[in-house]
Amino acid sequence: MAFLIFNFLGLQITWAACAYGATHSMPMLGVIVGLIYIALHMLLTKTRNQDLLILLAVSAIGISIDHTNSYLGLISFIDNDTTFPMIPLWLVTLWMVFSLMLPHSLNWLGKNTMLAFFLGGLGGASSYWLGHKLGAISLSEPLLLSIVILFIEWAVICCASYIILNFIRHK
Repeated sequence: MAFLIFNFLGLQITWAACAYGATHSMPMLGVIVGLIYIALHMLLTKTRNQDLLILLAVSAIGISIDHTNSYLGLISFIDNDTTFPMIPLWLVTLWMVFSLMLPHSLNWLGKNTMLAFFLGGLGGASSYWLGHKLGAISLSEPLLLSIVILFIEWAVICCASYIILNFIRHK
């Protein structure tokens, strides 16, 4: 139970560090916090190989989608490092940390596809909306359309992530 709490808090703390860092010209703050969390997670988990595979698969999907969203202008970043051609490193780190919640503190969500679809969409879209409100990112106008698109993307990502997780667990 302690590991599940640690796992859940890992994303919350990393998200806060990323949002704070992005809005206070310290984008590496979230990266450092997230990498420390990932290292501790990998040290403490009993499913290191499975966690590493889900981290790589889900992160690749999320990073690709956010890169596409950025390229299309759905999201933009306030303090983006123009030398890094994709999304900011703090968002890459967030994807990695998020992926580690799926087989642990969010494992229960994978047992109900409709719930995963709805809560995945709601959780993902609301985190981007909050990031927009805090000034870490900008969402394109009309804002409601951006939120709906993010909801759909996150709903699909969440469901697809559990399909991938189940594949990894049973290979």
